[in-house]
Order: sequence, then C-alpha cells, then structure tokens
Amino acid sequence: MDIFQANILIVDNEQANIILLDRMLRGAGYTSVAFTTNPAAVCDLHQQNQYDLILLDIQMPDMDGFQVMDDLHES
Repeated sequence: MDIFQANILIVDNEQANIILLDRMLRGAGYTSVAFTTNPAAVCDLHQQNQYDLILLDIQMPDMDGFQVMDDLHES
C-alpha cells in the first residue's frame, strides 16, 4: 500500500487544530483524511472506515483521549 493512501482520522475538539493537521497531511500528499470533534463517535467511525492512523487529542472536555483509546481497545 502506498503510505499516502493511508486512511487517517483526526480527533480534536479544537477546529483550528483539525484545520492545521488536515493542511499539513494533505500538503504532504496524504489523500484520505477525515476528522471529528466528537470523541464519542470514534469507535463507530473506526468500525465503518478501518482507519490506519487516528490522531487523537488527549485533553478534550467530555471524553478524554485515554477513554477513547480504552473504547477502541474494547471494540
């Protein structure tokens, strides 16, 4: 697989961080970048899309990144 075709998900509650990461990744040549500001949606999104990489903010207000990782591990 061409690494630039990796399926990537950005998870952050700050829209500015999402925009910055998206621009950096697309500027580097990555073609499949998705995002969400809802950490509770990550497990469902991953089941639907089988991401190769999830860039996850650790400090989010309702559900921190460690909780998201625990949920991913359980699913």
